[in-house]
Amino acid sequence: MTSTIQLYNDMKPKLERLKLNIESALTHTIGEAAIPLFSVESRIKDDESLTDKIETKRYASPLDQVEDLCGLRVICYYQEDISKICEIVEREFNILKKEDKRTTLNEDQFGYTSCHYIVQLRDDWLIHPGARGLDGLKAEIQIRTMLMHAWAAISHKLLYKSKKDVPPQIKRKLNRLSALMELADEQFDLIKSIKSKITHDILHAQDIENSEPELSTDSLVAIWRKYCPEREFQDSDASELLEEIRLAGYDFKDLIGNIERCSPIMLNLEQEEAAGTDENLPMWTFGGFIRTILDLTSNTYYETRNRPGEIDELTQRYRARIKPL
Repeated sequence: MTSTIQLYNDMKPKLERLKLNIESALTHTIGEAAIPLFSVESRIKDDESLTDKIETKRYASPLDQVEDLCGLRVICYYQEDISKICEIVEREFNILKKEDKRTTLNEDQFGYTSCHYIVQLRDDWLIHPGARGLDGLKAEIQIRTMLMHAWAAISHKLLYKSKKDVPPQIKRKLNRLSALMELADEQFDLIKSIKSKITHDILHAQDIENSEPELSTDSLVAIWRKYCPEREFQDSDASELLEEIRLAGYDFKDLIGNIERCSPIMLNLEQEEAAGTDENLPMWTFGGFIRTILDLTSNTYYETRNRPGEIDELTQRYRARIKPL
């Protein structure tokens, strides 16, 4: 066993490089596909864990047979994104094994449901300097939702990895909990689908100004996509931005009408505001774009943003150029 661990320690620098290559590729390619992620986790199996596995499985050639010396876990928000991430993994790596845990549990079984891959780097990847010498090395990639991850973490903490390990008095509670978490995963997917439909319906309305949806984060997303998709949309700013729009006294129809009124002057105003700074255009985020429109069109909002008697000459000059309602 000592000689095996020594050989394993000699392998670790290569395994660390393998881990970094795969983690970077997953983060980049999933980001390119605009799939929201909770995290990408990675680790190299520690000596104690490897020793335990060898003693349990009684491998003849452990460093060849243990396939998760390098392990990565992709944690996403929605079940529907698992299949998309699986497609990316299958496109970017050589797949040695695939196991879809979702298809291996009976209807009365509990457990986490995720997709597991054993992969190697493709030959065309191995010619790059950062990947040289990594041929033949394997890594495990697991793909699961946050709720699947929570289930796996909690059941691991309880020391229940297999159904046969569970005392009868606890088994029913775990089965019920597993069903609830599966239902929650499905409901989150459904809510996401409803939100997407709201945004789609607003965007494709024949007359967006008179479609009269509720003013919400979903309608804000539709406005962003229609009027200024080149600007950064900050999710964390959406709630505060909605409150400011309401402070200005606007509903959805009012906001759209004032965006249309201000559109002819917005580029010139932004250019003047950026003059003499190191900022590149577009300088405003979507939130900055909307707040500028509120400044230009709502006296109530403008007065809350400026101290009494203070005059923003640039804003005042552009306010005078807006066509009246």
